[in-house]
Amino acid sequence: MSNRTNRIFGTIALLLVVAQALAIIGSWLITAAMPQLSLRSLLSAEGIRWFCGHIDDNLAQPLLVWLILAAITWGVVDRSRIISALRNLRRLDYRQRFALRLVAAEAVAAAVMLFLLTSVPHAILLGVTGHLFPSSFSQGFVFIVCFCLTLFAVTYGTMSGTLRGMGGVFNALTAGIIQWRFVWPLYILSVQLWFSLKFILLL
Repeated sequence: MSNRTNRIFGTIALLLVVAQALAIIGSWLITAAMPQLSLRSLLSAEGIRWFCGHIDDNLAQPLLVWLILAAITWGVVDRSRIISALRNLRRLDYRQRFALRLVAAEAVAAAVMLFLLTSVPHAILLGVTGHLFPSSFSQGFVFIVCFCLTLFAVTYGTMSGTLRGMGGVFNALTAGIIQWRFVWPLYILSVQLWFSLKFILLL
């Protein structure tokens, strides 16, 4: 990232830290001045125990899993250059065209499989009511999408030569985590602030 981008995300992180500090101090001042309000203080014994004892639970949200999956998927898609290939179909060599045909076959197979798992009577991924929402399919939708896109990108990359060997594939799988490094501290700060406000407001 550029220095300007780093400054932007650094400023956002600082604002989140300030907001957290204001929530801590503000909850203490308000509950001390107006105890009749239905609020809790983060500086009370209960608040300190909650803050220290629930950090893991607060951070371990489905959103974190989705962000990790999305970062991995983005890294592989970016390193495999499959998007660039789709944009320049007429300029591809034989190996690249063969790789795209293989990806297309995988996409068709994945679509057929998902159709059979979700659309036929008594399909495995349907919910107990026979609908897609809620169901195992809806709960695992983000994983399914990320897995399919990652599989397509890895297939294209290995067959076209943009991802060389297992080392290249593994490097691509970790590239997105590094590229999205700005997300992780912002996630921690924003999620903890959100749950702090919910604790204060008894939500």
